[in-house]
Amino acid sequence: MSGQPRPWRPEDFDDRCETCGAPAGQLCRSWCHTGYTAEDARHDAELRDQKASSHAPSTATSRSKE
Repeated sequence: MSGQPRPWRPEDFDDRCETCGAPAGQLCRSWCHTGYTAEDARHDAELRDQKASSHAPSTATSRSKE
């Protein structure tokens, strides 16, 4: 083995948290230190907002009146 981790597969995201048992795609329990946290969710939301705002069409208000 080359020491490189294998790429993520879609089925990797179907597993429950091994520590607290939270369902896949959900926040882990507040006492869980190994899974997806509220901080992770906020960070993901910020990234989505940044991507959405950078891809949003500009709302030009100055149009030529022909």
